[in-house]
Amino acid sequence: MGNFRTQYLVIGSKGMLGSHMVNLLKELRVEYAEMDIEEIDIARLSSVMDAVDETRPRAIINCAAITDVDGCESAPDDAFRVNTRGPENLAKACLRFGCLLLHLSTDYVFDGLKGCSYREDDPINPLGVYAKSKAEGDACIRALLPENHCIVRTQWLYGLYGRNFVEAILDQAREKSVLRVVNDQHGSPTYAHDLAIAMIRLCNVGVRGTVHVTNAGHTTWYDFASAIVKKASLNRVEVLPISTGDLKRPAPRPLYSVLDNSRFIELTGAPLRQWEEALDEYLSVRSSIS
Repeated sequence: MGNFRTQYLVIGSKGMLGSHMVNLLKELRVEYAEMDIEEIDIARLSSVMDAVDETRPRAIINCAAITDVDGCESAPDDAFRVNTRGPENLAKACLRFGCLLLHLSTDYVFDGLKGCSYREDDPINPLGVYAKSKAEGDACIRALLPENHCIVRTQWLYGLYGRNFVEAILDQAREKSVLRVVNDQHGSPTYAHDLAIAMIRLCNVGVRGTVHVTNAGHTTWYDFASAIVKKASLNRVEVLPISTGDLKRPAPRPLYSVLDNSRFIELTGAPLRQWEEALDEYLSVRSSIS
């Protein structure tokens, strides 16, 4: 244990959050190592142990997961292999080498029936395969690494790398004059850049346990889509509300899974900015690099 060689090991470094995390660590000039699917298979304990032994980080930041919610319904073995066994193996490695595990979780562990925002200690009730695989991964971490983990629950994540809701809306708006978007799911759009900053803040203040982190404020997918279209000056596009049932998607979705960020604010001293402000920056940065 100990004998650390680097500050952080970012797992899933080529994904959306992982890419933002790597860029942030570069800006901060913090020592880190990064690995993606080509370098590590988190579902194989030997692969994880070798990677952690090689890098010896003070903290592992796990951004790796299968997040295709509907796809998980038809491939449950893959979902549990990555989303449950992967975190379990990372926790075992952290226990062996004495490092912190900073792990990304999801609002989907809740069923959305509470009727108001969820706190960290609210009972979970995951509805689909994706949700259950993530919840079981979280449970493995807590059981194996009770004193040296930080589980960050977030939701409605978008960023500059990979597919996300904002890009999907912009793509559809280029091809269609009318978009139909669900108006009965409530959550907080969260910019991956802001989430990366928040996770490092949590590390810096030594937070342990579970923390909810999203951009401030909440909305529906319909209102989020309407804001994207308006801010992108796509005035010819009309956005119409529909219900979740109209979509007939394979996986169930929590209808009201807004996360209460009070603990994060208490621990770090400040909330993340409003989701509308974060969206403005995302669209501006996206435009400047396209």
